[in-house]
Amino acid sequence: MRRAGIAKFGALRLYERTAGKSGRRKTEATAVTGSHLMKAWLAALLATVLANGAASQTPKANGETLNIQNYAGTTGNMHAIIAKAKGFCQKYNFTCEVKTINSAALGIQALIGKTIDVAQGGTELAAASQIAGGDVVVVATSLPDNVLSVSTRTDVPLPNRQKGYPAIMKDFKGLKVGITARGTASEMFFNTMLAEGGLQPSDVVYVAVGGPQTAYTTMVIGKQVDAAVMFQPLTQLCRFNKTCDTVIDMTQGEGPAAIKAMNGSSVPFIMRREFADSHPQLMEAFYAAFRDAAVWFNDPANFEELIKIYTPLVSFGEMPGADELRREWIKSVIPAYSKELKVDRQAIKAVIAYYSAAGILDKPVDVDKLIWPKAP
Repeated sequence: MRRAGIAKFGALRLYERTAGKSGRRKTEATAVTGSHLMKAWLAALLATVLANGAASQTPKANGETLNIQNYAGTTGNMHAIIAKAKGFCQKYNFTCEVKTINSAALGIQALIGKTIDVAQGGTELAAASQIAGGDVVVVATSLPDNVLSVSTRTDVPLPNRQKGYPAIMKDFKGLKVGITARGTASEMFFNTMLAEGGLQPSDVVYVAVGGPQTAYTTMVIGKQVDAAVMFQPLTQLCRFNKTCDTVIDMTQGEGPAAIKAMNGSSVPFIMRREFADSHPQLMEAFYAAFRDAAVWFNDPANFEELIKIYTPLVSFGEMPGADELRREWIKSVIPAYSKELKVDRQAIKAVIAYYSAAGILDKPVDVDKLIWPKAP
């Protein structure tokens, strides 16, 4: 009996130990499983929160249509063209409509008249509009630096060319100079150059020739002008055909110091203040779409598609080598466009100072009032 009791007691103790270990194992297993489930739940919750946060931070317009100025015959408003072609506007829930207006001044008029919502023009035009009562503001930058250069036909004698600027300006006395239109920046800038070369505006004859292609034809084929102050692709046309030369390249910082100081705010995007103020979500979407466009057209992997997009927009007619010329031109101009759309306040101050000194702006202009408060 004693042995049986001891055996029974031992068996009981063994059971208790085994049961205790088993219970602990079950408890530990349950705890581990519960811990894994909790971690998985927290990870899923965090992912949801981050996704919702990202979605809430992604700009989204309300389905509006934004009418944006562009220029025909040139790369023009590359941000808008690519944003529309590649669906970046739709990505942020608005529609881009590109409107051709081949004059910065007419673009400002269309903006004030509400024919368009975004003008691509000069800072000085926005300032002049404010002085005249048109409440427009600079909201972003399209092309930071000067886009103009001075080209001459190859048979025009330039004895002072090797001396550089401003000595070369003496060679323009008595010449006919093509400009985009009378009273535009091309004429004003050349007047400044003439003054630094010791000449007067009356020492040349200005002729309005329109855009680069017509400027080339007027200068090289018709010989109605001897020189032209023009934006691209006149430089590329001259180089490709070897019929004219770019002798002062303001895109490379050549020319007057006062003009170079304006680099940073050469061609801004301009809107009506009331429009920008009343469409905060659209403005964020606009910035996002144009930045996406800049990333896209700066990517070398997209160059061939960029050429395809521009081929029907930029025609050189039956000119031999037109395709090669177009490729060279577009490749060279891509870096000229702003990537971040940032507004350069110091450059805008320089613009105001230059045009005030020239008598174009006859009243003081407040830089802070000229720039939209939420501009990048």
